[in-house]
Amino acid sequence: MSFNIDKESLELIFKLIFSLATGFLIGLERESRTKQEIFAGIRTFPLIAILGTLTGYIYQNYWEGIFWITFSGIILLTLLNFYMEYPKDTGATTEIAILITFIIGVLVYFEHYYVAAFLSVITTFLLAIKKTLEGFAKTLSQDDILAIIKFALVTVVIYPLLPDRDMGPLNAFNPKSIWKMVVIVSSLDFISYFILRLKGTKSLWLTGIVGGLISSTAVSYELSKLSKKYKQVIYSALFGIILAWLIMNFRVIFLAGIVNKDILKSLIPPLAVISVGYIFLIFFLYIKNREKILEASVNEMEFSNPFEISSALQFGIIYAFVIFMTKFLNHLYGTSGIYMASLISGIIDVDAITLSLSNLAKNGSILEKMASNGILIAVISNAFFKSVYVSIFGDKYLKPFIWVSFLITLIGGLFILL
Repeated sequence: MSFNIDKESLELIFKLIFSLATGFLIGLERESRTKQEIFAGIRTFPLIAILGTLTGYIYQNYWEGIFWITFSGIILLTLLNFYMEYPKDTGATTEIAILITFIIGVLVYFEHYYVAAFLSVITTFLLAIKKTLEGFAKTLSQDDILAIIKFALVTVVIYPLLPDRDMGPLNAFNPKSIWKMVVIVSSLDFISYFILRLKGTKSLWLTGIVGGLISSTAVSYELSKLSKKYKQVIYSALFGIILAWLIMNFRVIFLAGIVNKDILKSLIPPLAVISVGYIFLIFFLYIKNREKILEASVNEMEFSNPFEISSALQFGIIYAFVIFMTKFLNHLYGTSGIYMASLISGIIDVDAITLSLSNLAKNGSILEKMASNGILIAVISNAFFKSVYVSIFGDKYLKPFIWVSFLITLIGGLFILL
C-alpha cells in the first residue's frame, strides 16, 4: 500500500508550518517576560496561529460558519482570561496579541505570507519594547502631542494628495516635489527634537549623519535654529552640521557614479580633499571643546515647540524659486547657462543638478569636464548659502567654524576648477 501526499496537502502543511513559526515568535516574547504560569506563551500562541490557518481551510472548502465559531471562541477565551486572576501585564496587550495571532493564521492560509510575517514581527517588537514606549509616552507634553499631529498632517495627509506633475510657467513647479522638501525639513526637525529628548545634547550629532543622507542644507538650517534657541546644544549642533556636509560629499559621488561612472575621475579628487578638511576640523573642534561637550551632555534643559510648520513652508518656497530659476536660465541660454544653473541650484540642494549633469554627460550632450565643473560649482554654492543660513539663524559661536568649512570647500573646489 503506497502512501502519497497530494499537492494540496503539501501546500496546507507548508501553511501550517509557516503559521507555527509566526505564532512561535510572538509566544517566545510573551513567555520570556515571566517564569511564572501565564495564560498564553510559547505553546499557546503557535496553536492559535495554526487554529487560524485551519479555520481558513475549513471556511474555504467545507463550512463558512466555522470562522464565526472559532473566532468567537478566541474572543471568549481572552475575555475570561482578562477577568480571571492569572499573572499578567497591566492592560490587555496579551489578549490583543492573541486575536492578532489568530488573524495572522487566517492570512497565512490565504497566502498573504508577507503581511502575516510583517504583522508577526511588528507585534513581537511592540510587545518587547513595552517599557521603552511607556516611559517615552509619559515624558510627552500636550505640545508634543499637538506637534506629532501637525507632523502627520504635513507628511501623511497632505503629501499623498498633491499632484505629481509639472505645471506653471516653463512647467517649473511640481507640487509633490516641492512639498517633499517640506516633509524633509519637518522630518529633520522631529529627528533633532526627539534625539534631544531621548539621548541628550551629546547625541545631536546623529542628526548630521542621518540628515546628511537626505539634505545637508536642511540639517544646517534646522540645527542652526536649535543652537540659537538652546545654548547647551551649540557644540553638538556644530558637529551635526559639519558631519552633514561631509556625508553630502559622499552622496554626490554616489549619485553621480550611479548615472555616469566616467565622471567620478573628475569628482573624487576635489571632494576627497574637501572631506579630509572637514574631518580635520571635526577633530579639532572635539579636542578643543571636549570638556564643554561632556558638560553640556549632562545638563538638563527645557524643550518646547518641537514643530514649526512655518519654517518648513519657507524652505519649500525657496526650493520652488530655485527650481524655477534653473529652468528659466536653461530656457534662455541653453547649455551655456549650465554653470549659472549650478550656482543657483546650490542655494537649496545639489542632488538635482548632480543627476541632471551626470546624465547629460553620459548622453554626450555636454562634456564630462563641463558636467563635473557644474557639480563642483553647485557644491561650492551650496556650502556658501549653508554658511549664510547658519550665520543668520544660528548662534554666533557657529559662524567662524562654518565659514572655515566654506573656505575648505572653496579652496578644494577652485583648485580643480582653475
